[in-house]
Amino acid sequence: MSFLVAVGTGLAAIGGGSALAGAGIVAGVGSIAAKGFGGASQHDINVQQGAAHEMYQEKLGLLGEQKGLALKAAESQFSGGRRDVSMGTQTGMRGIQEGYATAASQSGLATSGTIQQQTKTQTGDLMAKYKSDMTKLFESRDLSKAEADLSYRTGAMSAEESYEATKSEISSQKTAWKLW
Repeated sequence: MSFLVAVGTGLAAIGGGSALAGAGIVAGVGSIAAKGFGGASQHDINVQQGAAHEMYQEKLGLLGEQKGLALKAAESQFSGGRRDVSMGTQTGMRGIQEGYATAASQSGLATSGTIQQQTKTQTGDLMAKYKSDMTKLFESRDLSKAEADLSYRTGAMSAEESYEATKSEISSQKTAWKLW
């Protein structure tokens, strides 16, 4: 007859069992006894939960950085577009003024109603185009900001769902119990 006796963190076979069988039992059961039966220790679970929380925080940090970069890109595009629209408007105004000066000098009638009316119409059209282009720029910038915010919130929700699922999975692990 053989008996198993607890020795240190393992079990040893005593009696009629072979030494080889006893060594195998000690090797196989020893690691289980060291951790306990049934699963991870509470310390292991706490470590896993801490790692899951760190990963969640890192994901939020990366999402925040992405949002910041998207907002900077939107502002940069807006600034470049505003500069382009302003330069185009200034060039258009110079063209209108040069056209007025040329027409006035050729006709000799600087106060001609036709020339003045044409200049006024061209200036009005140019200002309407400026207003339209600037409105489009503001709308594009606002849309880009809204997209960056939506992307951040969607990513944050996904990260939170993943974190909560991981926490549930970790918490549902069986906790180990010790033999002694």
